[in-house]
Amino acid sequence: MRATERAAHATAAPDIHRFATHAEASSTLAARVAEQLGDAVAARGVASLAVPGGTTPAEFLTALGDTTPDLSHVTVMLTDERWVPPDHPRSNAALVGRTLGRRAGRYRWFPLWLDGMTPAAAVEVLDAGTADIAWPLDVAVLGMGEDGHVASLFPGDETGFAIDARRFVAVTGPADEPRVSLSADSLVQAREVYVLLRGDAKLDVFSGALGGTLPVARVVAARQGRVHVFASN
Repeated sequence: MRATERAAHATAAPDIHRFATHAEASSTLAARVAEQLGDAVAARGVASLAVPGGTTPAEFLTALGDTTPDLSHVTVMLTDERWVPPDHPRSNAALVGRTLGRRAGRYRWFPLWLDGMTPAAAVEVLDAGTADIAWPLDVAVLGMGEDGHVASLFPGDETGFAIDARRFVAVTGPADEPRVSLSADSLVQAREVYVLLRGDAKLDVFSGALGGTLPVARVVAARQGRVHVFASN
């Protein structure tokens, strides 16, 4: 049975950590992720990390770079990417480059945007590329939108939750923006899953969604509550 076919209403609650500031939440999460990546490299020689885009993770990515100067055995990828080149203002890859990329040592970057391809064609190439990556992911860090979406898994869109979904899926975001996203099953199978939230409004959305059908709740349920939430005001 695939991970996302488990019961939709898990009884186990996620582990929620509250912090006074976003900087504190980000630095604490960075220290934990750095330790887990180090453990994975010690155990298997390599590790893999998926990180979110948007604005919320910038401090976390910067702190991770400061905490982990040697990521040479770690493959880093995004949980999702808007289908724009890295120099575009909406590129999530650009965020990683100017935060983690400017602070950390060399790491193995696994780009989701592939020049000259459509998202539908790219997901086949990306899936094949994971043969060289530590899989399942060692750590997946998620952001969450106020509509309860994670990665680019949006309410009402079953593409990323389909039984036959690849590790990556081509989806359409708001305003018909094409994107590539990790599938729900790829996220659920990760050894560790974190959700980084900023602001009481998002924590309220997260708490209210549990047990329901929003994407974030479905991921938490499929993991039977084994999700760590780092939330701040």
